[in-house]
Parts: sequence; C-alpha cells; structure tokens
Amino acid sequence: MDEGKLVALLKGIAKASDKNGIYRNLVAIRAHYVNSEGGIRLLSSHDGIQVLVRLLSKPYEKVIEVVLSILGNCCTRKECCKQAFDCGILNPLISIISNIPNASIQCRGCRLLGNLAQHEPISHEIARDNGTTTAYALSSILKESENTAVLIMVIRAIRQLWREKPIRQALLEQGCIAKIVQLLVRYAQVDSSDANGATGPVADGATKPGGPVDMSNDGNDGEKVVLKHWHAPDRMVTKEKFNNIVRNMEHSQLCDIVGYQVIQNYRWKDRQDFKLPETDETVKLFESALKSLQMITTTVLPQVVEEIYGETGTGLKCLVYLCGETSPFRALALKLVSNLAANPDAIDRLTACGVIKMAADLIMYASLDESEKRYCINMMCLLTKEACNRGHIRRSGALQAFMKIAKQSHEKREQSMILYALYQYRFDSLSNEILLNHGLVSFLVRILNGIIADQEVSHIRHDEEAAARQAAAHTSLFSKRRTSCAKSGRLRRSDLLFHYKTGNGSYRAAKQSKLDPYCSAPESPDSGSSGYASTSYANGTVRSPSTSIGSCSPPRVPDDEAFGDDDTEIYSPVCSDHEQEDSEEREDPTDGAAPSASRILAKAADDDNAGDGGVPDEAAIEEDKSEAVGEDTNDFDIVAYLIEDSSNAKWLDTADERDSALLPDEECGRPGTAGKPSSRSATTTNDADCFDENEMFKIELDIATAKTFEQFPMQPTLTLLWSVSKTFPAVEFVQADTLETLLKICKQAKKPRGRAFQTLANILKHVNHFLPLLKQDFVFRLHEMTAPYPAHGARCWSCDEMRTACNDLMTLFGSVGETGYGQGEIAHILRTGECDLKLRVSIIVLFVVRDTRLLHKLLFEMQVLQTVMDFILDEVSTDRARLSGIACSGITRMAQNLSIYGEEEDTGTPSEKLEAQEFDNTLTICDESAACSPTERVAFKVRSAPQAPQETVLVSKALLIEGSEVFRRMFDGNHFIESQSNEVQLQESISADGLRYFFYLIRLQTVNKLTGMAPPPKRIEASLDALSLAQKYLLPTVERSVLNIVKTLLNDDCVLNVFEWSLRNYNQELLVASTYYFLYADINGAAKCKLYRAANRSAYRDDWRRLLTETILYRVQPNADQL
Repeated sequence: MDEGKLVALLKGIAKASDKNGIYRNLVAIRAHYVNSEGGIRLLSSHDGIQVLVRLLSKPYEKVIEVVLSILGNCCTRKECCKQAFDCGILNPLISIISNIPNASIQCRGCRLLGNLAQHEPISHEIARDNGTTTAYALSSILKESENTAVLIMVIRAIRQLWREKPIRQALLEQGCIAKIVQLLVRYAQVDSSDANGATGPVADGATKPGGPVDMSNDGNDGEKVVLKHWHAPDRMVTKEKFNNIVRNMEHSQLCDIVGYQVIQNYRWKDRQDFKLPETDETVKLFESALKSLQMITTTVLPQVVEEIYGETGTGLKCLVYLCGETSPFRALALKLVSNLAANPDAIDRLTACGVIKMAADLIMYASLDESEKRYCINMMCLLTKEACNRGHIRRSGALQAFMKIAKQSHEKREQSMILYALYQYRFDSLSNEILLNHGLVSFLVRILNGIIADQEVSHIRHDEEAAARQAAAHTSLFSKRRTSCAKSGRLRRSDLLFHYKTGNGSYRAAKQSKLDPYCSAPESPDSGSSGYASTSYANGTVRSPSTSIGSCSPPRVPDDEAFGDDDTEIYSPVCSDHEQEDSEEREDPTDGAAPSASRILAKAADDDNAGDGGVPDEAAIEEDKSEAVGEDTNDFDIVAYLIEDSSNAKWLDTADERDSALLPDEECGRPGTAGKPSSRSATTTNDADCFDENEMFKIELDIATAKTFEQFPMQPTLTLLWSVSKTFPAVEFVQADTLETLLKICKQAKKPRGRAFQTLANILKHVNHFLPLLKQDFVFRLHEMTAPYPAHGARCWSCDEMRTACNDLMTLFGSVGETGYGQGEIAHILRTGECDLKLRVSIIVLFVVRDTRLLHKLLFEMQVLQTVMDFILDEVSTDRARLSGIACSGITRMAQNLSIYGEEEDTGTPSEKLEAQEFDNTLTICDESAACSPTERVAFKVRSAPQAPQETVLVSKALLIEGSEVFRRMFDGNHFIESQSNEVQLQESISADGLRYFFYLIRLQTVNKLTGMAPPPKRIEASLDALSLAQKYLLPTVERSVLNIVKTLLNDDCVLNVFEWSLRNYNQELLVASTYYFLYADINGAAKCKLYRAANRSAYRDDWRRLLTETILYRVQPNADQL
C-alpha cells in the first residue's frame, strides 16, 4: 500500500471543489485502502475519517454514497468509530437517513449507523440527542422501502439500538415490531391457490413439501391406548381395538382392566400456508429479522407479544414454522420462541400455535445441537405452567425424552430449569407415573446430594427454640414484615404477592382451601374422567384461568393464615387426555370427607418447613412500579404461584430491606445490569428513579424461573419429591441412597420435621414399600440417626427433635408391619428366609412391632427373641459388632414399647450430700469411736470375701444401743458373748466400707435425718452390704432407704452385682429392678452388648436369661391386659 498516494488523495479531496474529482478520489480510496485492516488503519492515522465526515454535509448524493460506503467499512473497528463520533458524524448521518430517499444511501447509512451503535457510548449519545428522530427515520424506511438490502440494514440498526430506552419506546410507538414480522410473513406465506394445490397430495398420503409426514394427527389410527390390568403387565393396543374391548366389557365378568391411558403417536405437522425463502437476499433478510426479533423479545411486554402475534396469529405461526426440523433458521427461531416463552402474556398464544408439540417433536426426532436442545428445553420448561401443555408433553412421549436429558444434565442452570418444569407436574398423576418410571427420584436425589454435601449443620439449642416460640406467640412473621415495610415507607414486591384486593375473592378461596384439602388439592384421576378435577371456592364457582397469569395460579394469602396445614397443597389441574372433554361438566368432589391425617404427619405439619435447610437468609424481590395505585392485583408474575408452602414463602418474607442507590435510566437497559434486583419506591413519581418496566419484568422472571431454583433448590426439590411420594409407590423411593439422603437432610436441619421427614412418612405408609424396607437396613439407620452429634450435647433441641422424629417413623413403619400383609411378609421371612435375613428381620421386629399379641406370636412361637439373644451372646463372631449393638438397642426399644421401666417412687432427696472433705465412707464415725474408752466401743470383725484378710471396724456402743432394738438387747446386759467381749464376729462377707456406711445410716436415723432415700455411697457394694445388715438387725427404715438408693444408682457397671446379690439374698424387689434394668436401660448398644455377655458368663446366667424371658412373656401374653 502506497502511503504517499493515500495522503495525496486525501489532500485532493480536501482542496477539490469539483464533485467529480472528489468522487474519483473516494472511489480510489474505497478500491485500494478500506478492504483490509492495514488500509483502514493507515486511513485513520492520516485523519482520513475527519475528511470523510466533512463530506457528509455536501449536497452530492454520489459523493455521500461512496463516503458512507468507506465509513461503513472503517467503522467495523472501534478506533474508527470513536474518531467518527468525535468528528460529529451523528447529526449529518441521521439527517441523511431521514431525508434522502435514495435506496443505496439508505442502505449504506443504516449499515454505518448499526456499526456505530454497536458501541455503548455512541448508542447512548444517539438515544439522548437524536432518539426520536432516529427511531422515526428507521421506522419510515422500514415501512416504505421495498429494497431487500435496505430492509436488512435498517432491521440490523434497530437491533443494535433496541437496548436504548428512548429509542425502544419510540420504535414501539411506531409499530416496528409488527412491520418486521409482516416482512417475514410476506415472504414466507403461501398464496391461497398454491396452498390449495399443495393439500391435495397430502390428503392422499403423500409427503408434503417442506415438512415431515403427518403420522397420526387425524383419525384414530395414530392413537395408542395403554391398558392397565390388575394382575397382568400393561398392554398397548390401537384405539380401534380399545373401542372393541370397551364394547365387549359389558358382557364379560372376567375383565381385569382397571384403567387406561391414551398416547398420541404424532409427529409435528408443518403448516401448509408457509414456505421457506428461496433467494439468497430473502434468506439474509430472514436472518436479520430473526436476530432483531431475538433482541426485541428480551423485553417482556404485552405489546411485544401482541405485535408479533398479529390480528390472526399469522406472525407467531410463521415463527413457529421457521422452527421446523428442515428449516435453516431453526436455531434463530428457537432462540426467539424461547425468549417469548419467558413472557407471561405469550404463554396462551404459544400454546395455541402448538409450540409444545413442535419442541417435543424436535427433541425426540430431530438432530439438534446443544444450543438448539437448550432452547427447546427452555421453552418446554417455561410453558409447563399451562396444564394443557403438560398434557401435550405427556401424550407425545416427550416426557420420557425430557427425563433422559435431565438424568444426563450436570449443568446447574439447566438442572434448575428442568427442576422448575418438573415442579409443575407435581399434581399430574398420569405424568408422575411416567416420570417415576424414567428416573425422577434418582434425578431429584442427585440434586439433593449436591446440596447437602456443601451444607453445614446449624442446629437450635433449647433456649433458642424457646425464645423463638415466645417471639412467634406475640408477633407473626407476616405482621413483622408488614411493620418493617410500614416503617420504611415502601411497598415491597412480597407485599403485592401476599395481598389481594377485596373484590378478588381469592382470600376467601384460600381460607376454604385451608379447611378442605379436596377443595385445594384433589388428586389427578388415573382414568375415567377428563383429568380436570373441579376446584370449588366459597362462592360456589370455579375459578377461571383468566383470573391470574397462568391457569395454574393459586391465590396467595399471608403466612399466618394460609399455611396452617402443610399437607394442603395448592392444586394445579392436569390436562385432559381428550380435548373435546373440556366442555363437559365437572363433578364436585363432595362424595367423602377428607381423610384425617395421622398423628405423625399432623405433628410434622405443625413444624416449619424451613427445617429442610432450603430457606435462604437473604433474597430480595422488589416492586416494579406503583402498581398498587390502580392496577388489578391479578397481574402477578410467576413468583406469586411458584412458591406454595410456608418455608418457600420465606424466600420473600425474610428478605432484608435494601437501601442501595437506584441505577440511572441509561444503565437500566444494559444486559449486564438487567439481572440485578434493586429497591424501588412505591410512591415515587420521578421516572429517573424508576426501573424500566420491561427490564423489571425480565428481572422478576429470571428470579422466578432460573435464579430461585438455582440458588434455593432444596425446598422445591423436596416439595416435588414429597408430592409424588404421597400417591405413587416406586422402587426408587426405597433405594438405600434415596432413604439415606432424606435422613441426612432431616439430621442436618434445624427442624427435622420438614418436607424430608414427610416424604419418608409417605414412603413408609405405602404397603408396596414394606417388603423392600424390611430387607434392608433402613430401620437400623433410623436408630443410628437418633444419636445426637457429639459436639452438641444435651442442650441441642434439634437433636432431641430428630430422636423423636425417628421414633415416630419407626412407629409408622411398625403400623404397616402389624397389618395382615405386614404380618404375612414377616412370618414368611422368619420361616423360609436365609439366616442373615431372618436375623435382621428379627431385630427389626423388636424395634417396630408394638402389638402385644403379635409380639407374643413372633417372639416366642417364631423364636425371634431366642434368635436375637443367641446372636447377642455369641462371642465367637466378633466381626458383627455393629449389628450386635443394634440388636441390644432393639431390646431396649421393645422394653420401652412394652412399658418396662424402673419404679419411680416419691422418695424425696438423699438424706445428706456426702462431701469428700467432710465424710469419706463414714470415716468420721470411726474417728469418734477411737476417742471412746474400750468399754464404750464395739469392734466388728469382718471379711469382704471368704479368703480376704480380716478387718476391724470400731463403733460407739451407745450409737448401736440407741439405733437398733437388736443391738440394745445385745449390749445392754451381759446375756450375750458380744456384750462381754465388746466384739462381733460377722460370718457373712461384708466389706469394711459397707459396715461403716451402715453405721452412718444408723446415726442419721437416730437424729431423724434419714429420709426415704439414703445418701449415696462411693461404691454400690457398700449399699448392698448395708442392706444385708439392715435386714439382719431388723432396721426396716434403713432397709427401705438403702433399697431406694440402690435402685436409683443402678447402671451398667453395677447392675450385674445387684442382680447376683438379689439372687443370693432372695431380695425380690432388687431382683425385679435389676432384671428390668437389663431390658429398659437406654445405654449405648455396644455397652449393653458387653453387659449381656458379662451376665452370660455369670454363675447365674441361666436364671438371668430365664428372668428376662419371663418378664417379656408376662408383658406380651394374651391375657396381660387383665393381669
């Protein structure tokens, strides 16, 4: 490139006065210098941009055309755009576009304007200084021009300038969206004569041009019916065969068909009134228009949908046609329709145009790249709010493909969108059955595992829980929120979600739905109805789908009024399997009262669902505009019905007030800031302090669909799992990883009785789940979950609540086991099962069975007790320590169920608190006796064991005479040898400590300080020796006092000694107490196993085992209630 020649050309242009000379120089520059990066850089470095901008003010159209061409090439570089902007290119450029009708100039001018508008500072200046003029000029060209190249460039310029609010509003006022859509329709629509000619061969079965074969949309040939049999697998037949079966059922008494499901095996049918563009120019026009519409549809406004839809819906139908399997514009059109699906006003119209059928067909049959597949998933997820769309997805078979994609998905945002779609199916029984068969539970469990892996344990102490209850008794959560909002003087978005105007009637509807579960959450019928369960309200009418955004939208009321019962779900109707039944009368479900909830679920419903760990500490969704002034509060966004239970409502209620400064208007339209929620004043009238309405809708929808489920996925995932588990038994529910995940969530939660606990309760209630649960270690895991975290200690309210929750789940499982089916399965395993399985079931029986008659049959007739005891006492197999400890805990649980407890007598407090520095096993008494003369004291000779050395204990004779009638007669005269020698030889084995303790109790008795419970000794053996002496010397008061302290001090270290002593000394009271202790002692399973094995090595092992067996037998024998 000749730099000198370029300088000469620029000087010639600056000095020339002849337009032809200028034109020739410009043509030379365009031909040699602006076709490469080096030439453009060379031109800009010699102030060529400034020279060219000056020429735009010349009244020479030929010159202007070439200048616009050169500048259009140069302004593909950011540096050149900045130079042109600094030289003041905007005013002359916009003037040229507005006033010169030359097609070539318009094309090049719009191209240059689009290049400049790519850079944000320049587009902002265009909107600020020339926004209205630019928008009017572009809309005029769009309306009047017939030149395809001009239309391509003007549409491109509109796309680049759309993010600027003033220009966007002006373009909306000019109806530019409708004009762009009309261009697509004009070139894509087929003339009526061509359409009529094209339908002929299709009717004869030939393939139609531009689309796949219609397999089955007409007639019954394309419909298949799945017959559900009572005792046989499901069978698929044609619709004609099904009709014949129905006709013959009246004459058959052996038919076991219990239900059916219609499946339409259709393919998406491309419309006959559209065609694909053929010329290259038209193809480029379509690409430019679709890209522009992609940008336009990011603005969520009703006007956008209305202009795209058109008067007859032709525009939207054309866009859906361009999404077809053979369309070269498929990716662009899918992205566009996906954007529209995020607009609440477009849902009904997209449904009417068959978008769901199209997306389902593409996912199942078309070869899509990753982005196209993502667009299809996105639109399907967003459109599942409509019940009919869910029905289309189910009947087309796309639900199976959808679940396959879900199981393969590992990207967090995509999982959140899929979770949002699945959440809409929670009331659709037909779809839930399909989802369960294709891995719904494993998908949800995988999400939950990812959550709890990063979750920290945050439990509540007893004092914290009491404070929370006290605070809740005074002020409800809703009133707190209301008070804080009143102080701030602002109306929050959450208040709009929870307040309805009095004329709406939704408040009364929610109150009735709280009282009548069938009113708010009827189950979807499997067959025999249209699938639209009627939803009655207080005024006796059925709520119209038009009363809120989406026909599935439930009314919202404050927390403290709407969420009294977590089992009451807000109903979202499932779509009919037959569209023609939509007009049929709906039956009012008044043929039965709502079933009463079980004690466990009723208690679970009282707890806050926030215990599942899915409630965020901070989530702000602020108000859009001052809608409360005069707008109908029906126009809520999706957040209003996305959140249904009290814990989810706290996503909004517990949000902190944000006082950060609002973004200026020019920044509100930036894609980078559109997702940032900001505070708004509900009473402000200054537009500069307001969000753009369009951008605010984008923020709310982003939070509702993606961010809410992405940031806080725990609660909706658990709610969906809970909802499905209420109705359907499935193998995946009883898999070990599913149960373990739910138990971990309960264990980590502040309040364990949340959705995870309720889901476990639902799983346990299903009879079909009983046998799989019986064959695995679920009951053992329940028992292990009752143990508190070691660091939490006894002050942890959450750990205590988890203990009771696990016990309640065991009780629920046992209630199923006590049914006829459960008894049969248990008995079958105990009789024919393998040894290991028989042992595990035997241990489970100890945990869960409470019925005494059944226990008597299982424990003794089927030898469950003997099996378990033999296993515990088997010291040969040391590799099963865990199971041995659990078996001992099972005996403890059984004893508690049979009300085998230690005696609880009102014996008062111990007589004295023995302190080490004051009294060490009554040594003070010996010290006092040593000070007496030899004739005033008595020496007791004792041995602690037959072979032990003899010990001497001195005691005051006066104390003995005063304390006991036996001692008084023994030492008051010389009738006995002991009184003569002042010495007593005790023949039985008594320890010196026990003797001193006995003397101490006598002294307490003499001074009237001995209460119903003796002071505790340092060793339990001292009490047993004192008890022997009290019996021997006829001291009933001392004996009763010592008996009470011994029973109080029973533990795993001394109970065996007490048991053996009671057998040697024929003490029935201590024998019963120690025997009971072996059964009911709630100690560690390993410690209890050690105690049992020690007792089995005792000399009294036969008596020990016999007494344990007889104690249990006494409690479970058939006439135990009358004894």
